[in-house]
Amino acid sequence: MGFDGERSGGSIIRLIDNTLTSFDYNLPSKEDLYAFSEYLFTIGVDAVELSVKAYERMAKLRDDRKYILDIEFADEILSYPGFYRYVCHQEVHDENRIFELQMNDSREIVKLRALRSCKEIRIVGLDDIMCHESYEKYFNEIINFLPRSTIILNPENTFGCASAIAMQWATDFGSNITTSFTGCKNNAATEEVLMALRLAVRYKPNRDLTMLPEMTNLYEKITGKIVSNKKPIIGKNIFMVEAGIHADGINKNPATYEAYDPCLVGGKTVLVVGKHSGTRAVRLKLEELGLPELENEIVEKLLNHIKDICTENRKSLCDEEFINLVREVTDNEGDQIHR
Repeated sequence: MGFDGERSGGSIIRLIDNTLTSFDYNLPSKEDLYAFSEYLFTIGVDAVELSVKAYERMAKLRDDRKYILDIEFADEILSYPGFYRYVCHQEVHDENRIFELQMNDSREIVKLRALRSCKEIRIVGLDDIMCHESYEKYFNEIINFLPRSTIILNPENTFGCASAIAMQWATDFGSNITTSFTGCKNNAATEEVLMALRLAVRYKPNRDLTMLPEMTNLYEKITGKIVSNKKPIIGKNIFMVEAGIHADGINKNPATYEAYDPCLVGGKTVLVVGKHSGTRAVRLKLEELGLPELENEIVEKLLNHIKDICTENRKSLCDEEFINLVREVTDNEGDQIHR
């Protein structure tokens, strides 16, 4: 019984991504839908959930992939045969149907007693469960109320802890979770959960996450939404280092500040100089750009200019701005940089 016969502690973790059920109003092309679903499988998702609109646009699916169709009523299965599973909002008890139940308050968990006969059930919500000191008690209640069911947890993110809830469930209590890319459906973020699982329990360590930047670009193209530069795992600026001590530490030993090598997710550490930088960061930047070493007095003057400019403009300097400022300061000091 279960997603593939396993459930609860010690069993194989299974991850469903439901991002493609959120694209109905964006009208992506068939090619973009295929490409995004393939990205999901490549980074380590076990099954991709589709809306009916997404499926009809894709028209044909690969036989070697596990697709789940989101339907409203059980009799719709007759119109769309052949899926690995169906998510249904009506209570059902068949092997290949997942009954989806919205549960907004952990006090509602007791209602699960009446659903013991469900083969598979997805619990959506439980935003507040991490707000309780005894959240482990609630996880255990869920398991005890549904002893013969496959339980898929789909925590929502109203309180900003959906990824933590999904991780806690997957590593210590259940084995099946549902997430969405960037957390776009107010769920745990697929990329955050995948990386956390890789670091915590070596979940699919050989899966390729280096295409996450390309995947993010495709997501932005499809949705018209810009992913925050500070978004964990996929934000464009999350590997930028400005503070002097931080920059020096990463230069000597990246593991001091970085939980994982940025290249694992298609990124790289980028040293920038700004109002938080120190002389060490300035010297590292000079070395990185192949510029001559400067006397301490000139570095101090350069740093003062950097802090003034970055404070006024509220942003760090790009490499071109830094080079121009170095030339300006050294020109004033009569110490020309060869161009």
